[in-house]
Amino acid sequence: MSIIQALHDSPWRGVFHVTGGGASLLAELLAVPGASRTVLDASIPYANQALADLLGQAPEQASSTTTARALAMAAYQRARALGGKDHFGLGCTASLVTDRTKRGRTRAHWAIQTALATHAFYLELDAQSERAEQEQTLVAGMLDSLASALLEQPQKGLQTQSLRAASAWQPLLNDAPYRWCSGEHDGLLLLPGSFNPAHEGHHQMMAVAEQVTGRRGAFELTLRNADKPDLDYLSVQERLAALTGRDVWLTNQATFSAKAELFPSTTFVLGTDTMERIGETRFYHHSVQERDAAIQRLQTLHIEFLVLGRTNNDGFVTLEDIVLPDALRQMCHSVPESVYRNDLSSSQIRAERDINRLDSQE
Repeated sequence: MSIIQALHDSPWRGVFHVTGGGASLLAELLAVPGASRTVLDASIPYANQALADLLGQAPEQASSTTTARALAMAAYQRARALGGKDHFGLGCTASLVTDRTKRGRTRAHWAIQTALATHAFYLELDAQSERAEQEQTLVAGMLDSLASALLEQPQKGLQTQSLRAASAWQPLLNDAPYRWCSGEHDGLLLLPGSFNPAHEGHHQMMAVAEQVTGRRGAFELTLRNADKPDLDYLSVQERLAALTGRDVWLTNQATFSAKAELFPSTTFVLGTDTMERIGETRFYHHSVQERDAAIQRLQTLHIEFLVLGRTNNDGFVTLEDIVLPDALRQMCHSVPESVYRNDLSSSQIRAERDINRLDSQE
């Protein structure tokens, strides 16, 4: 029995997001009877804006394992939204032979996301081959990866990075609110973030917060983002490894209104940029009433915010420099610049990393 027929005969149902190469996988799947049992939806976000719309932002590098995994997670979320069970998402981003000048190797990255595991694959292609031959090689690899990830068939030599989630992590991809801690922590002083990547500034912020409040702090990493795909299990593992030395809470709640329901009576440690966003109506369907109701709920749950300054294009910005609704400002406590200032940011680190990567490809 072919891999495609075995896939159609299985309970797995998925969504496919492919760009740069691999689109003929869809034609092969659809050519075998029973495809409607496997293929729920598919897209080919070739334009840069189409890819950015799908991922919630332009990727730092189009053809990368990070982008492939984000596409797979977006596909998985779409599959779940379409109903049923035994969902998977496949995301692929490839850099094949083209008639334009290109940087880097001729390669393909793709990933498969399920409720229980994240699988990432890499294939370097012969740069001297015709594009059609590269596409054929890529599709063969993608079919092999589907067989290994979903049908538990032996894999045939692909470069693979896979992680099956611990049972305690698996509810994080569900809709029901959930939290899990890497250690024993009371959840009363939390520094939330994406930690992409974690850096010394995060640890310095936490040390200052502990000194100011007299509480023991922990980091809070959410898998969910309001306008981007969820983090996958490999990303969670990578970021937890970078946050060693402190307890970390994992949650699946993107907004502070939702976080507050999980952590009543908590003090959240924030920079001024994040604090300002909490007060912006664009995060409440542009409704002042909805925003004010959310703030009132935060008050009811006895939430407080410890706010540290951040640097932007206008200089160092403190709590006193930002515009907030009065009710929200009353919940905030400011840390002066004399106590804490660190101009390092995760976005700056990522930008410098991208420049170094491009330089290495020259």
